Amino acid sequence: MITYSSEKDSGKLGDSEPTNIMSDEWKTFHIHEEKIPVQDERAKNHDKALRMMVKMGYKEGTGLGKNAQGITKTIDMSYQLGKKGFGLKLKNLNAPAEYWDFTREVVDVKEDLKWLSNCEESDLGFEAMQSWTREGPPKHDIFDEVNFCDQEILHKVLRAKDIFDELDIMELCQARAKSNPFETIKSVFFMNRASLKIANIDAATDFMFSNIDENEHHKDHKGPFYFADVCAGPGGFSEYILWRKHWYFKGFGLTLKDDNDFKLGDSICASPVTFQAMYGKDGDGNVCSPENIIDFRDKVLHETDQKGVHFMMSDGGFSVEGNENLQEILSKNIYACQCLVALEIVRPHGHFVTKLFDIFTPFSVGLLYLLYKCFEKISIMKPNSSRPANSERYFICSNLRDGEAVQSIKKYLWNIVKRLWSLRDNSEVDVLEIVPLEILKRDDQFYEFIRETNNRLGAKQVIALEKLAAFCRNPTLIEVRQEEIRNRSLKYWQIPDNPKIFTPQLNLDDFLNSVTKEPEIFHCQPKQISNIENFNLTISDAEDWHYCCMYSSEKTSNDNIYAATGNSKSFRLQKKKWVRVKNIHLCKGTLLFGEFVKEKCTTKIEGQEVEGLRYSLHVIDALRLGDTNLGKMSFIERLKLINVYCAAVNKESQTNSVRIRPKPIYNLTNITSDNPIRSDMNGKMYSNLPLLGYKSLSEVYDVKSLLLLKLNSSQTFNSTYVLRVQIFLKDAETDATESSTLSVEDVISEIKQNKF
Repeated sequence: MITYSSEKDSGKLGDSEPTNIMSDEWKTFHIHEEKIPVQDERAKNHDKALRMMVKMGYKEGTGLGKNAQGITKTIDMSYQLGKKGFGLKLKNLNAPAEYWDFTREVVDVKEDLKWLSNCEESDLGFEAMQSWTREGPPKHDIFDEVNFCDQEILHKVLRAKDIFDELDIMELCQARAKSNPFETIKSVFFMNRASLKIANIDAATDFMFSNIDENEHHKDHKGPFYFADVCAGPGGFSEYILWRKHWYFKGFGLTLKDDNDFKLGDSICASPVTFQAMYGKDGDGNVCSPENIIDFRDKVLHETDQKGVHFMMSDGGFSVEGNENLQEILSKNIYACQCLVALEIVRPHGHFVTKLFDIFTPFSVGLLYLLYKCFEKISIMKPNSSRPANSERYFICSNLRDGEAVQSIKKYLWNIVKRLWSLRDNSEVDVLEIVPLEILKRDDQFYEFIRETNNRLGAKQVIALEKLAAFCRNPTLIEVRQEEIRNRSLKYWQIPDNPKIFTPQLNLDDFLNSVTKEPEIFHCQPKQISNIENFNLTISDAEDWHYCCMYSSEKTSNDNIYAATGNSKSFRLQKKKWVRVKNIHLCKGTLLFGEFVKEKCTTKIEGQEVEGLRYSLHVIDALRLGDTNLGKMSFIERLKLINVYCAAVNKESQTNSVRIRPKPIYNLTNITSDNPIRSDMNGKMYSNLPLLGYKSLSEVYDVKSLLLLKLNSSQTFNSTYVLRVQIFLKDAETDATESSTLSVEDVISEIKQNKF
């Protein structure tokens, strides 16, 4: 079985400082259209030394020594590569040491992205597409794949790639570290270089991914904004999005477990709390499995109200060491599956970006053609943050269409994916073509777009590979543009040039003191009402009051203040002491008021109704959510953010974690006409909850009290919390020794009589 993962290279290999020796023949070169002259320090030092020697009697052309007996010929340096033996001849690296013409490689920090628009609605039908698939013996080379690029470009790329056959990994890393103009950017403060790739792509597309909350089609969405990250462990793409947007965005991930798994917990700049990893029905995270795709699709759609994510990113790849020229052929299964997942889970007007390698074969080009017919515009980009000598590039799709043609293409892709899955162990048959060549060529716009892209990117790759070879041959070469390019690129990508420093964990006391000047208010207990007289004295104007149904009883209080200090460490203020709680995951910096509730859930599993329990934290109010301070906001504003926050941090598919949901809050005056409390056959009170569970039929919890909150426009969190009132309700199970004498009916009756 083919395994895959995104690039995990953190830039540590080959990062040794290059020697500061430059060629006499260096010329002026360009960085973003600005000319920067190259100073030859070696020439300056040579002239100074020569003047000193002349003063001591040296004559040019003669040897050194008392009788000018020294040698006069230049002593050449050794160009032995690594630990290879003397006299070894390499077919691609046996040329003498050479200089490199740096004017061949023009570097633009700000890439000029070329878009291909699809202005017409597609008329592709499923029945017609079914006859398009062509199978045959697997191909073992792409030397003859010249339909979508110039033959000379293709052959130059393939020949230049042969350098990988001649060098070991250390030699390549050393040459790459010195030759790549963008190499010193590394990963900055992110986990790995993948974060910088999506940051680069995001900036080049005018931040169409991270700023999708400002998109005209999505800006009215209440949040959180959803994204998916597929075949992208350890999670560099998601790390970038979560660093930039915090808990206002929520991610869903599908990737292989174990070595290729998500490791967002290792990030020092982004919280993993709003990211939910899934592994499909098979539990292995293999995107090529149709069962895993279905499971991932269904769960993602369930958690996004059946609307799907706002954008999807995918970065699938695997080691092709020794088969670099077959990377495209070996990747076709991952290509197709990632594209199918995107069509299944991206909502209308959403975006998609996925990694590709070479796109010379009819299969790859046909797949891009089908996606082109599904989106309003597409682009193919080789970001600067992707090493120039490799074949990596990214296919960017903007604004998914919503029509019958998209459904037909999706249905057709399902056939392809299932066929490839059935052939995974068959070495005799492969899917070679999914769109006939004549149809691809008939679409002049698309066909020319692919050819132009392949020729342009291929020519750049050849230069990069030849440069890499030159740096291997001549270890004295150095790319002096690296520091300048690093500064310009980070500024363009809007990434601060901060070091990777692990910040110390928040101290709970220091955190509380930084959030509020009055931490003692958290010890304030609610006022209790046990009779109608007290009710009338306390509730003078019901319009100022809201209420929520509480699981807490007079004997057991389940409502507390919760605080999160990071690294999945959450605390609860319990009997005036802070206690560490497990399986409650909140964003670092959160301080909220909530109730721990045991919910009764009925779920449909394989046609059978199954009853179970889920523990849940019902968030009533909040002073701080992550880095967002709510202290001075009105309750309506706080409630809006609480709803977004709970949806972002709740991980419904992880049944071992505590649910996080907003507590339903109601106007007190509406209790007379819309009472959410029900009674079962035994007179026990309960209240229904909005369904969160996958395939859930009902979710309820027992109601034992009412919490009244004063919530007019002037009430801050502090005043609302201090003025809260609790009514413990009597029901069929109320103990005679308890002080509860009020029922829900009593409260309703009193409000009706007083006409609040």
